[in-house]
Amino acid sequence: MEFETEFSKVYLLCDCNNFFASCEKLFRPDLKHRPVAVLSNNDGVVVSRSYETKALGIAMGAPAFKIQDEIKKFQIQTFSSNFNLYLNISNRVMALLESFCKDLQIYSVDEAFLEFDNLTEQQAIDLAFKIKNAVLQQVGIHIGIGIAQTKTLAKLANHFAKQNRSTTHGVFCALKDPMRQKILLNNPIGEIWGIGKALEDKLTQDGFITAFDLSKADEKSIKKAYNINVVKTVKELNNKDCIDNVAQADNQAQIMWSRSFKDRLYDFEDLLQAVYEYTQESCSKLRAINCWAKQISVFIRTSYFGEQHKYSNIATLKLDHPSIDTRVFMSAAKILLLHIYKSGYAYNKVGVILSDFEQERAFQSDLFVKAPDQKKLDKDEKLMHTLDKLNKNEKHTLIIGAQTKIKAKEQECALKKLSPSYTSAWDELPEVN
Repeated sequence: MEFETEFSKVYLLCDCNNFFASCEKLFRPDLKHRPVAVLSNNDGVVVSRSYETKALGIAMGAPAFKIQDEIKKFQIQTFSSNFNLYLNISNRVMALLESFCKDLQIYSVDEAFLEFDNLTEQQAIDLAFKIKNAVLQQVGIHIGIGIAQTKTLAKLANHFAKQNRSTTHGVFCALKDPMRQKILLNNPIGEIWGIGKALEDKLTQDGFITAFDLSKADEKSIKKAYNINVVKTVKELNNKDCIDNVAQADNQAQIMWSRSFKDRLYDFEDLLQAVYEYTQESCSKLRAINCWAKQISVFIRTSYFGEQHKYSNIATLKLDHPSIDTRVFMSAAKILLLHIYKSGYAYNKVGVILSDFEQERAFQSDLFVKAPDQKKLDKDEKLMHTLDKLNKNEKHTLIIGAQTKIKAKEQECALKKLSPSYTSAWDELPEVN
């Protein structure tokens, strides 16, 4: 009698397909087989596409004004981004995933890693299809699942599953070596988790074309030519589990919140309100991943196009100790904006970046920096988490004194294609005739 091999560590990466577009279709049965595209803030560019829209050749990031002919010709249904709806559906998906696995690591609004011990290949595949079917039946969202012994390989397996839906049915298992080799050979270097564009270009120049090429690299040479994170990636591609928590991955090394404005901003106060808004959003995300940040950056710029004078700048401030307090980062953000703002320019983009993350609120005092009051920090952090709970379903339920409902009328005018908040507003519930 032949026994199946058990794998001591198994990761399932569950990734919602075309998530924003899928959420929009969820309450619109008439759109089941129609092309759908979700647009960014101010309905500027395409940020999510249904499979039907992808088949028409509409690219991710395509400016909406450039595809108006295609929208009319192919009757593409477009929507403004409805983040309240997407977050609510995401919470439902994640709660269901957690019922299968208590060790759930949420990576983004539409992705999560499930970690299991001692599963055979067949047990892992059966479990993946059980989870996939449950999410479809109970939430209504299609998901793809990649299975592997490391998170990086699970991401690649998930990508392969979604790219080959007709044969994989949305699930691909790379636990055994032939399947691992298959996804390595079929994925370019840029598809590897944590490989950004600049690093991709450098690796390609050095002869690493596919994930398979990188998996065969000498770790000592990689450490010398690149950094420890690339060494970890090489290890992960070879079934050596190196990423304990998804917050440690390169992709989570910073949180950025920014927006391009439909109408240009000239005044400092208008820019400041935008900075406050994005600082709040960034800090909320920071708390959601259970991290503390020690550094904040603020950037502003004018449009790259047109004949108006061009200007861009960025400034960074490092805190004395890691924080999750929105008020601390707002104060720092105002200082940074004052430093880089110049009057007389038509600004079209502003952004906030949080970085230098810590997994806990640790502080090492010295002769020059006074240690903070730990009891006060505990109280302040409880206040921040309360703020998040109150704003969970409806943004701006509670705001900080320095923060205003930035450009509310402008946003309402800009988001002309916003769908109803089916899941969080009583007066917007779907009606059955």
